[in-house]
Amino acid sequence: MTRLKVAILGGTGYGGMELARLLLAHPHVEVTAVTSRTSTKPLADTWPHLRGFTSLCFSQETPEALRALAASNDILFQAKPHGVSASQTPGLLDQAPRLKVIDLSGDFRLKDPSQYEAWYGLPHPAPTRLREAVYGLPECGHREAIQRARLVANPGCHASATILALWPLARAGLLAGRVGVSSITGSSGSGSEPSKGTHHPERFMNLKAYKPLKHQHLPEIVAALGPDARVDFVPHSAPISRGIHVTAFAPVRGGAAAVSEAFQQAYTDEPFVRLVAEPPEVRSVVGTAMADVHVTHSDGLALVTVAIDNLGKGMAGTAVQNMNLVAGLDESTGLRLPGLGL
Repeated sequence: MTRLKVAILGGTGYGGMELARLLLAHPHVEVTAVTSRTSTKPLADTWPHLRGFTSLCFSQETPEALRALAASNDILFQAKPHGVSASQTPGLLDQAPRLKVIDLSGDFRLKDPSQYEAWYGLPHPAPTRLREAVYGLPECGHREAIQRARLVANPGCHASATILALWPLARAGLLAGRVGVSSITGSSGSGSEPSKGTHHPERFMNLKAYKPLKHQHLPEIVAALGPDARVDFVPHSAPISRGIHVTAFAPVRGGAAAVSEAFQQAYTDEPFVRLVAEPPEVRSVVGTAMADVHVTHSDGLALVTVAIDNLGKGMAGTAVQNMNLVAGLDESTGLRLPGLGL
C-alpha cells in the first residue's frame, strides 16, 4: 500500500520523541519532517536512541514551512505546548482539505469554550473547531467517530488511565456515587523543560500530591463518563521517569459478577487493554501502548487499578493508534510491542 506521509510538529519534547520512535518503525509511514522552534540539529543528536534509524534533522517552523507541510502530508501530529495548536491547526485544516491532524495538547479536548478558558486560562481562538474535534480514546466509545475525523484530540495521560478505569462501570450504569481517584505519574509527564517539579533531586525518594481536585484533566474525565459522573481526582508526582498508576474507588450498584461482566464486555476484544488477575505494575507497560486493568469488588465498592505508560497509552501510543484508525489501517499496526519487563 502507499505509505502515509506524516510530519511531527514539535519534536524536542517527550511526546514528539516517542512519536518519532514509533513512527520511524511503522511499516506504512514515511516521516517527512520533525519540526522545532529552537533546533536544526539531527534528531539523533537530541535523541541518541534514534541513531541509525533516521537521518532527519529538525526543521524550522516558519508560517511558510507549516503551510508546505500541511499541503504535502496526509497527517500532522501536533506535539506542541497547550495553546499553540489552537491557533495553528484551524488554518492548516482549512488550507489543506485532505489533511488530518492529531493533536497531543489539551487544546481540542473540551467542547465548551468557556470550560476551556476556565481550565487553561485563555479564550479558545477557534471554538467551531473545538466542537468538531473528536476525543481520541478508541476503547471508550469513540472508535467510529475517530475513523471519520479530520481533527482528533488525543487524551491527557491521567485522563486516559482514569477513564479506562471507570468507563465500563459508567457504560453499564453501575456507578452509584462519588468516585475517588488517586493517580501517580512519572516525571516525563511534566515535559522536557526542567522545573522544580521535575528536577531529579526534588522527585528522587519523594512522593507528593499536586493540583488536588483541580487538575486540568478532570473535565475530560467527567465528559467521557457522562454528565452525572462525580469524580474527585488527586494526582501525585512519583520518583519514576515513565508510567501512570491509577487507583479508583467507585461505589457501584450490583455485585461482583455485574462488575466483572462490565469489564469483560468493555475490554475483552480490545487490542491494547489487558484485564489482569493481580493489581498491575507500571514496569509491565513502559514502552508500550498497553493498559493493564485489574478490578475487584467488596461490599458495594469496585476497586479498579490501571497501569499505563504516560508517553505510550497516555500520549504517543494512542496518537499512533488514532492515526491508524483515521488512515483505515488496523489500529494495532506498529504498536504490538511487549513491555520492557524491568
